[in-house]
Amino acid sequence: MSIRPERLAAASRLLQNDLLEALALASDAIADDLAERLHMVAWDREEQIGAAQRRLLELREQRFQTHGGEPVRIRELANQPLEALELVWRMLRGGRRVHVESEANACPAVYRIFTQLSGVLGPELLTASPPGELEHEHADWQLVGVRPRSERVALVQADADRELAAYVLARASLRRTGFDPRVVHRVVVVGPAERLERNLRRLWVGARMGPVVDEQAFAGPVDESRAEQFLAVEAVWRASSAVHTLCPGARLEHGDAQASTYLAPALLRADADATRDLPAPYGPMLVLHPVVDEALAEALVERLSSPDHPRLRFGIKPRTVTLRESDRQIHGALLVERLPPGLPEPRP
Repeated sequence: MSIRPERLAAASRLLQNDLLEALALASDAIADDLAERLHMVAWDREEQIGAAQRRLLELREQRFQTHGGEPVRIRELANQPLEALELVWRMLRGGRRVHVESEANACPAVYRIFTQLSGVLGPELLTASPPGELEHEHADWQLVGVRPRSERVALVQADADRELAAYVLARASLRRTGFDPRVVHRVVVVGPAERLERNLRRLWVGARMGPVVDEQAFAGPVDESRAEQFLAVEAVWRASSAVHTLCPGARLEHGDAQASTYLAPALLRADADATRDLPAPYGPMLVLHPVVDEALAEALVERLSSPDHPRLRFGIKPRTVTLRESDRQIHGALLVERLPPGLPEPRP
């Protein structure tokens, strides 16, 4: 049966509030899944769900001038929960049929949201297959999004606010205890690095690691296999004569009754050229690479990051630099009220 794209677009637009309501009703189940499966602490879970709701609200206000196109598949990624929601509805609002598939360990509540809405829209417009079921009748449809996120390299320019950079780097490097897909493991620092190091050491020592039910925890426990790999990689780095240890990584003794594994994050400084033969940094591990000028910094960032990897930059954007869509340039004041819990407050 042929379905006019305009009809699909209109039906999905009318159903937008139902989607928002379904997400709100499923939020507790989603939060429980994020805590159990990804060890996300309270502030991280709330931010993940809130970001998905904001993206859908923004989409509700948009107007689509053209409709139609080939049907598509959209895959929910296990390590990037809820990112498929906005993309699915964007395609439906554009008048395209959609099938949603999920990786094996993806959040089951997201699948239930799509099956519920499929029952309203109709299976000729929206279908979904259970998590892990990637072979289905629509497997030949074009796969679009969700774009997998990747590790980032950071650059702290000479004009950057060192305290602001330290807090953002703590969030980028230690969120999900270093296992967020957007993690930063390497930072190129232009000019003197002592002030940045002081701020980072304070955060690395003071960051609160705790159970996912602890609303004051900044990051949670890790799986034992990941802990062992982190400690093995970190030991190789610290054994190198080219590496200076600012904060050693270790297991943390914790009063968690569940006997979970917690890690103290590692902070290291090293010349990038002298560490080429060392294993890639892993988990809650940040390596600083000081350089003397901006030209060397730009070249080193280019060498350390893959062409498709985003960069995180601190300071005023140089006129000669063109940012890609995935890059971020951070300049401004540190907003204390926006800091997540579990980090020491800035010093007066």
